[in-house]
Amino acid sequence: MTRSYLLHVPANFVPGSSALIIGLHALSGTGATFRTASQLSVTADREGFAVAYPYSTVAPAGNQSEWNIYFSGSFGSNPPDDVGFLRELIRTLQATINPDPKRIFVTGLSNGGQMSHRAGVEIADLVAAIGVVDGSLAWQDRLPGPLQIQNVPAANGPVPVIIFHGDQDAVINYCGGNLPSPQNTPVISSTDQAFNYWAGPSANNCATADTTASLCDAFAGNISAVIEKDATACTANAEVKFYRLEGGMHQWYNTPMNVPGQTPFNPDFNSTTGVTTNDVLWNFFKAHAKP
Repeated sequence: MTRSYLLHVPANFVPGSSALIIGLHALSGTGATFRTASQLSVTADREGFAVAYPYSTVAPAGNQSEWNIYFSGSFGSNPPDDVGFLRELIRTLQATINPDPKRIFVTGLSNGGQMSHRAGVEIADLVAAIGVVDGSLAWQDRLPGPLQIQNVPAANGPVPVIIFHGDQDAVINYCGGNLPSPQNTPVISSTDQAFNYWAGPSANNCATADTTASLCDAFAGNISAVIEKDATACTANAEVKFYRLEGGMHQWYNTPMNVPGQTPFNPDFNSTTGVTTNDVLWNFFKAHAKP
């Protein structure tokens, strides 16, 4: 199968030392729509990194573009090897534009965020860190009982992770659980399950956290008062960072998110962390090149 991507290489990109970000679009999106929504190319022009915007394939169920995430049933018995595609894309770009191999990052929104989780699990040998915006670790067709998040395989290496999630997200529920509609609706992992997976022994095996409080009171329960969570002392100096976007909906925000009274809001955002999605994301990536 022939696969497609857009590539943005700014004039200040330096082969051998500049970073590469792989940006993954949302459900029914394209590389072009994510380029417009994320404005990552604008940040790239300022900071000197390259951005690739790959295209997913069209899933038979729903007839829309979709990434092959954990554990989508949209592709039936013949799912695309999207992990293989991303691996091959990175290798192709290493041979053509020559980014710093220690500074290759993956990020995405919604379904693209879910695929970023999968990339972090399966190609940590190539990816220095991942950034997830409003994307659950797993999303599966309705099955009896709760989502078995332990079925996500162990990561093939440590990888730093930063996660943003709006607490008013009506598409991928912040606290996860079963969507309240027919039996074939998805079951969504919670923000706690994602954070605990990445901080736990299956992935980064982090020793300390700035809080032991949960992001939600219980699975599919009420949102707690926690607005930021950080796990450190992880394998290979990895880190797991989570930001709750108070009032945030299901979208990528490039307006300041530290203004009281405006949505989304997180009081921990400042000039050091950054105050927009792109700046917070890029500051995290800059601090987490491969050892």
